[in-house]
Amino acid sequence: MDGIPHTRKLVVAAHAGLAGALVGTAALHLGWARQVDTVRQVLSDFALSDGAYGIFAGTVACLSVGSMALVAGLVRSRLPIGAPAIVLLSVWCGGLALAAIFQTDAPGALSVSGLVHRYAAGGAVAALPAAGLLIARRLGRRPGWETTARSLRRTSWASVAGCLAFMCAHVCATAAAPTALAQEIGGWLGLAERVTLALEMGLLYILAGLVPASREGR
Repeated sequence: MDGIPHTRKLVVAAHAGLAGALVGTAALHLGWARQVDTVRQVLSDFALSDGAYGIFAGTVACLSVGSMALVAGLVRSRLPIGAPAIVLLSVWCGGLALAAIFQTDAPGALSVSGLVHRYAAGGAVAALPAAGLLIARRLGRRPGWETTARSLRRTSWASVAGCLAFMCAHVCATAAAPTALAQEIGGWLGLAERVTLALEMGLLYILAGLVPASREGR
């Protein structure tokens, strides 16, 4: 029982980090709406806009720190999360941290920083729904957790679909000699990323809700 107050603090920190990320994202979209096309351009492009890098880095940092607190809370809970899921969640957290530190490239440019940013962000986005599916499978075996597991599973699969759509749009947008169809699909890159991230934020909130529920003796 001594660990319960510390676990609650971790949950509060997780929610604060997620809320900070949402506020930062809203600030970027409102403050730099004329410089970044939300349908065609990804969120990382905000970092290339005048005066926006600090807010972008802070937004990603909030999400990373909040996710770290969430992972710590899950580890301290009584839930059978499993080591593979914890590893994938750690990849999510680490990928976000790297994406905040290493800046993306401007269109047409290619640098080590941009490559680290791209692959770190891609790995993070792919790791989170995979972790959600693993946790949902384990929770589904426990009496009383069937409904929560079902919600987690559905959101995770929706995130997987979003990841695939985002990856397809990214391949089309970065193709060396894109066809007309590829150009059309690539033009939806920014929207595909935002839908995917929105689903993954929902997934994080579901995961954050697991910790206090586990302390209620379910």
